[in-house]
Amino acid sequence: MSWETFEHEADVGLIVRGRDGPELFAEAGLAFFDLVCELDAVQERTRYSLTGEADSVEPLVVDWLNDLVFLFQAQGVVCCRFEFPAWSETVYEAEAYGEPVDPARHSPRDLVKAATYHGLSVRSHENGLEARVILDV
Repeated sequence: MSWETFEHEADVGLIVRGRDGPELFAEAGLAFFDLVCELDAVQERTRYSLTGEADSVEPLVVDWLNDLVFLFQAQGVVCCRFEFPAWSETVYEAEAYGEPVDPARHSPRDLVKAATYHGLSVRSHENGLEARVILDV
């Protein structure tokens, strides 16, 4: 697991690590779905295409996580794997693999409303990148 959570007032903070941008974003996706469902129960039945664009990597992380919030909340989808055919610090094209929510198997939790800009950071470190983001719950 390349992520951890921390408490922040009434919200949840995520610290996510990856060797590079695509791995950082994939780990952020896994962390999000681990918060909102039983991640181990999710199967790769369907591929969902997502794209995003921002001025820099920090807002791109927020855009990515909010795309996943929409996928879960509005479309009723849970995912367990992510690939990035294209990724830069300002644009991503992602393939998310998962399935429609099955309440009996996935135990969905409507925990996350949105990713926020509060306390947002993405930093380089000796093993790659680390992102800190606050999730509104």
